[in-house]
Amino acid sequence: MAVRPTLPYYVPREQLPAPFPSVAEILASTNYLVRYEAAPIVRVGEHYVVKYGKKVSLQEGENMLFVRRFSHIPVPTVYALFYDKKTDKNFIVQEYIPGKLLHVLWETLSHDEKKNISLQLRKHMDELRRIPSPGYYGGIWGQPALDYNFRGVEPQFTAAQKTEEFWAFGLWRGLGLKLKDWSEPRVTRMLYPLWSWYQSVFRGHASVFTHGNLFPGSIMIDNKTGNVVIIGWELSGWYPSFWEYSSAMLLSQYHHDWPWWIPQILDEYHAEFSCMWEHQRLTLQF
Repeated sequence: MAVRPTLPYYVPREQLPAPFPSVAEILASTNYLVRYEAAPIVRVGEHYVVKYGKKVSLQEGENMLFVRRFSHIPVPTVYALFYDKKTDKNFIVQEYIPGKLLHVLWETLSHDEKKNISLQLRKHMDELRRIPSPGYYGGIWGQPALDYNFRGVEPQFTAAQKTEEFWAFGLWRGLGLKLKDWSEPRVTRMLYPLWSWYQSVFRGHASVFTHGNLFPGSIMIDNKTGNVVIIGWELSGWYPSFWEYSSAMLLSQYHHDWPWWIPQILDEYHAEFSCMWEHQRLTLQF
């Protein structure tokens, strides 16, 4: 049986490519790869990339360790996961891979190059879905779901759920919290029929390990090999089998012809995507 890694997590010193950076060195780095105040990602020296912040979840690093252990899918090596009490921040220290994000390259690629990348991604996504499931719906190692749709939802509904029905209720509850005023007649008229729709659509889907944020901004092309490297595992977990496709399609509207390639990478779930499209529309509307 798979065993959850103990936190804090550090690889043995002999496996490090260079001396491990101190917290002070990490915080002093101005070589930003992502300059988001709550969760900056910086390059430290020649070998390390570090994501840190109060809002950074070490669960993201655990997802990467899990995928690295149970598949051949290319993800950056994780060297450390730890919380620093002095700064009150979480730190994910990982491998620096020279490359470019696919969203930077996509418009410059030929049809054959896009096809090659799509075939690589299809292989990796199929392998991800073949990892044996524990049977529940939620975050890794029984942790809460971190997907944006569940943020702000009460813990009992974001916790790992034994059935897809309870998982879907957490999704519906998250929408209701975003709409805020349950007593408003138009909200009530909309929410309760929507739950009936969720019950009819979100059923019968296997629990599969899911990236949950697959779009050109979470895919790198390795400069040395030209192969894809998948990053951005912060939303990953055990989700219904339609979730990867629906999430990818919802993100695809920002990237030219990317939606045309998603069916080459993932099995399609049209009814489920339609439901999630309406879910997102209502979320943004209110």
